[in-house]
Amino acid sequence: MKTLVLCIDRDDDLGEKTGIDSPVIGREENIRAAEKLALADPEDSDVNCMFSAISTYDKLGGDAEIVTICGSREVGPVSDKIIAEKLDEVIEKIKPEGAIIVTDGEEDEYILPIIESRLKVDAIKRVVVKQSKTLEGTYYLISRFMEDEKMQRKFMLPIALVLFLWGLSSMLGSPAWGFATILIVLGAYLLAKVFHLQGFARNFWKEVYAGLRSGKISLFANLLAIFIMASAIASAYNMLSTTEPAPHGMFEYTILFMDEIVWWFILSVMISAGGRFTDVYFREKKVLWGYIILPFSLIAFGLILSASLDMLIKISINAEPIQSLLTMPFLTTIIEGVLIAFIGTVLYHIAEDMYGKEEMQKS
Repeated sequence: MKTLVLCIDRDDDLGEKTGIDSPVIGREENIRAAEKLALADPEDSDVNCMFSAISTYDKLGGDAEIVTICGSREVGPVSDKIIAEKLDEVIEKIKPEGAIIVTDGEEDEYILPIIESRLKVDAIKRVVVKQSKTLEGTYYLISRFMEDEKMQRKFMLPIALVLFLWGLSSMLGSPAWGFATILIVLGAYLLAKVFHLQGFARNFWKEVYAGLRSGKISLFANLLAIFIMASAIASAYNMLSTTEPAPHGMFEYTILFMDEIVWWFILSVMISAGGRFTDVYFREKKVLWGYIILPFSLIAFGLILSASLDMLIKISINAEPIQSLLTMPFLTTIIEGVLIAFIGTVLYHIAEDMYGKEEMQKS
């Protein structure tokens, strides 16, 4: 049974520091690669990981092969996809029946499910580098820890934010606000790590930057929509906080809150959709026919939801019987909403048919 001794370098330190492309297959090739990495950066833990993999391979003797696979500096989906592709290439070439995984930390073990989905894992070897126990060695380790960019982002950044916010709040004479802000910042940071939102935030910033450079209408439309919704939420909160008598229970509060913001929400969605429609039309010379029905659907939705919320307010807050609520104004509003939705659907299909005929004539 052929065993694959697999060394994982998820963040591609080997490629970044030596220029060696993975996969690195074979004992001699791995020794040369490890030596080159050791000369480039003697303190890199991947050096110890590679030599540990070589040692494991030598102890196996028999039918085995050693391979080092690297990912990408952009750790996450990008690096894991690269590792998966290179692992498929190695499996196709070597055809192992099992694998021994050698890693230098938990970060590399994130890709363990990727390996297990393709190959039977017989063992995992975690390489821990022995360090000096003297005070000088501890000081050296801490200084190296603070200089490492990956460790800075993971540990130093939240600690720095905590100290900065706490000190700033103390200077402003409001430690309580500072403590609350610290909890919010740390909570947001942990949520971003748990749900892997770093990539989303990075892509969002790229979209915003590209929109500012190219003058995308959708960017400014979305910002205006967010501002309108935030203002509507703040206004509704302030109004309900000063309402007499105050709403009883979460149900009544939620109904009143939704009744206050429903039309502002619809306006925000329409502004955002209008920006997207305008961008596509001017940049790609294409009409988004699906957006034609959107204003009709939103207005119909607003009418029906507003009427329904008014009924719930009268039942739950004013304690009116349901029989007295089926009035002409209520029924008229519901019918108006249905008719507007119907008109939007008809116009959409008419526009779609006309657009289809024009495309057929052009082709």
